[in-house]
Amino acid sequence: MKNPFEVLKIKEQEVAQIKKEINALRVTIQLIGDEKSPVADPKVDLRSVIEMP
Repeated sequence: MKNPFEVLKIKEQEVAQIKKEINALRVTIQLIGDEKSPVADPKVDLRSVIEMP
């Protein structure tokens, strides 16, 4: 049986990675979207995008 704390740690890492991917997709959508799309979301940290593999 797996250690529940190890499983939790792995799942938290996966969630963090998915959040980075979502932010990268939001930035990409804004970059390729039309001019009518809203101004860049101030909550999106562009530095996190460059951390993507």
